[in-house]
Amino acid sequence: MFSRKILSVGVISVLLGILAPSHAQDFPIRPIRIIVPLAAGGATDVVARLIADKLSEQVKQPVIVENRPGAQGMIGVEAAARTAPDGYTLVFGSSTTMAAIASLYAKLPFDPIQDFAAVAKALDNAYNVLLVPTSLPVNNVAELIAYAKANPTTLNYGAGTASSRICIEMLKVMSGASITFVPYKTSTQALNDLMGNQVQLVCEPTGSGMAQVATGKLRAIAVTGPQRINEAPGVAAVAETPGLKDYGHWSWLAFFTRAGTPPAIIDKLSAELLKALANPEVASKIKKFGFDIVPSGPKELAALQKEAVAKYAKIIKDAGITPE
Repeated sequence: MFSRKILSVGVISVLLGILAPSHAQDFPIRPIRIIVPLAAGGATDVVARLIADKLSEQVKQPVIVENRPGAQGMIGVEAAARTAPDGYTLVFGSSTTMAAIASLYAKLPFDPIQDFAAVAKALDNAYNVLLVPTSLPVNNVAELIAYAKANPTTLNYGAGTASSRICIEMLKVMSGASITFVPYKTSTQALNDLMGNQVQLVCEPTGSGMAQVATGKLRAIAVTGPQRINEAPGVAAVAETPGLKDYGHWSWLAFFTRAGTPPAIIDKLSAELLKALANPEVASKIKKFGFDIVPSGPKELAALQKEAVAKYAKIIKDAGITPE
């Protein structure tokens, strides 16, 4: 009887060992959805679609990108938080939508850490560029600050994402300039009003921002990283401005899925995403948007996200941004 019990336990263990990996090995058996919590057409959206196309090719299933913009990214992230923990829905989040957002709202309908599982970090050093209409008589940040102080309550800035808002609020706190915040549902709307001079300043991802500069309607006055970058030739860094050497604002972008998703599925998704990012053709196209590909797996991403939540809590408090 004793031997039968050992045999039964042994058989069960073997069966479990076979069945558990097979579930992950079979994944995916239907389409995967990637939620982008920003409007279609922006740099983040385009990059998500590049990765999705390669991922689809690798896993031999459709990978659909769904844009869910609004509320500075909260709408899209909340939609992802309400999905089943099965790995079939990912959110392409950023250091803003998956970390800073925790301090931007007094009450969130989700917890960016507890409700999500880290899958794979994709990009880092996603710098922004400060844009003004060509009709505004400023060519750099020093002139912008001087103009704002000489014309109080005159300048408005538009922001359709939390990242854009933090970018300019940090500048205001460090410079003492008065520039009024005008909220937008999307960055595209803010850019359109910038070109119409209805707002006078926008902080936009470098790739899409410099594309607008090329139209001749907008002027780039600074990039938000610690130094100048190749994607914005001739444009100084904010940190070059006297008194602002400690200024710096950039983002990372990464994939998350619903908490509770089986670890084997997360590992498989992570491996496939990192493989897609390593593809030379995909990497070449992504770099044109000003992003650096800095991939990492679930453990590293989870640690990075926790650090970012604490970091942005301090930045937002120091900037005097009142949680909504």
